[in-house]
Amino acid sequence: MAIQDQFGRIGSFEDFIRPFEDTDTTIADADGLMYNDTLIVAVSGDVTVNSTVDESGGVIALSGAGGAGDGFVMLQAPMRADRNGTIVVGGRCKASSVTDGRFFGGFVQTVDRDETVIPFSLSGTTLTANSVGEAVGFYFDSAATTDDFRFMSASSGTADTTAGLSYALGGQTTLGSLGVRANATPTADKYWAWRVEVDPDGTVKGYFGDETMANTTGLTLVATLKPGVLSTTTMLFPMLFMNAVSTGDPTHEVDYFYSRGNRYWAA
Repeated sequence: MAIQDQFGRIGSFEDFIRPFEDTDTTIADADGLMYNDTLIVAVSGDVTVNSTVDESGGVIALSGAGGAGDGFVMLQAPMRADRNGTIVVGGRCKASSVTDGRFFGGFVQTVDRDETVIPFSLSGTTLTANSVGEAVGFYFDSAATTDDFRFMSASSGTADTTAGLSYALGGQTTLGSLGVRANATPTADKYWAWRVEVDPDGTVKGYFGDETMANTTGLTLVATLKPGVLSTTTMLFPMLFMNAVSTGDPTHEVDYFYSRGNRYWAA
């Protein structure tokens, strides 16, 4: 039997309380900044980082260089559902524009820490699942025909459109072509909150919160993915990804970003 100690919980809760020494700290394209236990990587172009001082409680603000695709990704330590489960990732964030932006929050298997790829993009009604190994979480794309946050999973660049659900907010029984809608109305400069949980047996639950949803006091269960879709032995990175679709250069603000699980005591 493996020796165990009292520190069985793992993870990080980053509330961005620590201010930056100077304004307009720049992360060069494809470079990274370690902020406590969180790695922030600039995607597609340079990213300007500031501490937000007109809101209380610690908020980090990030904006690109005005190029299409500019943005950032936040990553924390990877975990495995079979060893560290139930594993959880979540956050609270907003954007200055919902007409020029993409978002993903969830778990991703393959991460290039030099030029990270967003797992999902949606143009019109055509979903593209980028090749990042396995991925599960919520995504938003302002290029979509219908604006909303959607819960989706994919493997090796293929969306799990036929994956079975034991629950869905809209009543569907599979993820379908675009995923499960949260029935939220993305609004500029308004926070949304989200949480994704992966159980040791592979069950995945996605929760979302937005003041335009029916439940305005907390997170709502949007979907429960049945076991057998997501591998329980895959190493998954907690991820928060926000970037621009075009050249509008939105400012993204993150109130908090966290992940947690349980320590694997065996060698």
